[in-house]
Amino acid sequence: MIKKAQKGLKTIGAMALVTVLVACSANGGGNNIAVNSANVGKSPQPSTTAEQTAAPDNSAVKGDIKVLSIYAEGQAETFKKVMEKFNETYPNVKVTYMMQGIHDLPALISAGDTPDVILGGGGHGNYPAFWITDNLIQDLTPFIEKDKFFSTDSLYETAYKRGIDSDGKIWQLPYSVDPNFTIVYNRDVLEQYGNTELPEMNSLQGFEDFVKSYWIAENGEQVMTTGSPLDLYGNWNTFTTFAYLNGADSNTFYNPETNKATFNDPKIVETLEWLVRFKREYIDDERMKKLSDSLPENSSRLIAGKSLMEINVVQHAQENLRLNPDLEVAPMPSESLWQGGLALFMTTLGKKENEEAAWSLIKWISSSKEAAEINLQLNGVISAAKDNPYLLKQAESDPALKVAYDILQRAKKLPPFPPVHFQFEFDAKYREVLDGKLEPKAFLDHMTTFIQALLDEQKP
Repeated sequence: MIKKAQKGLKTIGAMALVTVLVACSANGGGNNIAVNSANVGKSPQPSTTAEQTAAPDNSAVKGDIKVLSIYAEGQAETFKKVMEKFNETYPNVKVTYMMQGIHDLPALISAGDTPDVILGGGGHGNYPAFWITDNLIQDLTPFIEKDKFFSTDSLYETAYKRGIDSDGKIWQLPYSVDPNFTIVYNRDVLEQYGNTELPEMNSLQGFEDFVKSYWIAENGEQVMTTGSPLDLYGNWNTFTTFAYLNGADSNTFYNPETNKATFNDPKIVETLEWLVRFKREYIDDERMKKLSDSLPENSSRLIAGKSLMEINVVQHAQENLRLNPDLEVAPMPSESLWQGGLALFMTTLGKKENEEAAWSLIKWISSSKEAAEINLQLNGVISAAKDNPYLLKQAESDPALKVAYDILQRAKKLPPFPPVHFQFEFDAKYREVLDGKLEPKAFLDHMTTFIQALLDEQKP
């Protein structure tokens, strides 16, 4: 099996694995393995009601497993503490946290030092599709069906579905959920320019109509701004969020049922044309650089009172509130909301006798209240478990978590991600569009053709 995996990894190549790491670590959000909910029922489905009559004998679960993480050694100490909590429930499972990162996987396989579990992007990048075809990860359906004490209903449905492919196979369980995104705003600035509340802004035009009055230049100087809609944790998160605000969803970009890319859908084209026009009319790079250079060290436009708002992931919203407790928070417009996050995979590389232990770790981290509490305490990670009393308790005194919880109840969209490597091409050409060297429609026609060719190449 290792030889088979090694052969498959050669086809991925080192560059693709580096892309994986960058895609997973660069933002708070994520992209999904292609989901076709209409076809989920085609394969045997797990039970959605966990048995409540008798407690499981968790001490009977034994094994020695290794975990490879996107964080590499960065979370070694906190993971050790999380595993101490895990061992209170599963005392006979030894878990070793590998200090290498995901990009070291080919070398680890060559050395015979292989993980049983991988903590990686929950569809953050397109690499899960390659992990499937290269026989590196397992379908979790048999484990879910067999486990009378685990219920998929215990997880947020949107987060759970991001691990299901168009054939109904379940390749991951969610490690975390990222409720994207939160608006952090300055009420004094809001009222200074004649407003008392944030409006609904449930369209591109509605968003622009509100924020344009805060993009103010006087005598060649930028004196007020908002968070830029062109700079939202990378090009892909920006593009996805505002396309969704314009009425798109993941199937607008790519339909897994037909395996067709449609990046040139009118809603998507309209979004990019809007972003280009917004930059041209409101954002002058030279004025913005001059404003940034004038800010106090380690400050930001929002903290310095030079911006109405920022659009943040949870951790950055919390940091802004720490720096200025008078700031207020609100969710982004409903149409734009989506869930990202990381995921847990069971590999095909471990020993067969350790699979039950590996499954126990995956389901415990993904769905238990104990894991939800300690991961939020130590790592700031929001669990995909719906039953999360610790989150609710913290949300009583943490406005950013309160808004995050609200977004989780409302966000039903997943980010699009055709299961091919297109990110380098997208980022390179996207910059040409913003610089006025390439028309939005021409770019999106090109990306549709480019992605479709890759999709057609990988057909069996």
